[in-house]
Amino acid sequence: MENNEDYLEKLNEQQRAAVEYCDGPQLVIAGAGSGKTRVLTYKIVHLLRQGYEPWRIMALTFTNKAAREMRERIEPLAGPEVAAQLWMGTFHSIFSRLLRRNAERIGFKADFTIYDQSDSRSLIKLIVKDMGLDDKIYKPATIQNQISNAKNALMPHRRSDGL
Repeated sequence: MENNEDYLEKLNEQQRAAVEYCDGPQLVIAGAGSGKTRVLTYKIVHLLRQGYEPWRIMALTFTNKAAREMRERIEPLAGPEVAAQLWMGTFHSIFSRLLRRNAERIGFKADFTIYDQSDSRSLIKLIVKDMGLDDKIYKPATIQNQISNAKNALMPHRRSDGL
């Protein structure tokens, strides 16, 4: 890891306090352009320099852009080998990675596909058509809402093989 001991000097008082806090999980909320990505980057570097193992650090962002920026900033400071071991990315990418890694434990194969709302609606339309159902009666949007409600109510999934 590159020895940039002056990284803390590049932060304002609030940013430095956030970077130096190491007593448990931390949520950083701040406005656009306030230096959140810088704080998260330096926080990770700080944790690594405090002896934390890279695979024990999780940094979640909302956008691919922020995740990419974080990785681009961390790699020169920590090195690409260390950066590759971090759990760093968007909520969706990290939890997709976790699901794939543990898919067999929950009864899925690791090569599952995640559909967004548009993909899901298209699939429902295709199923309605393939089953010869009237899409005026079996409206894809209504079916999609019913599926969502069932998931929210934690209704168990029944597979076609009866399990």
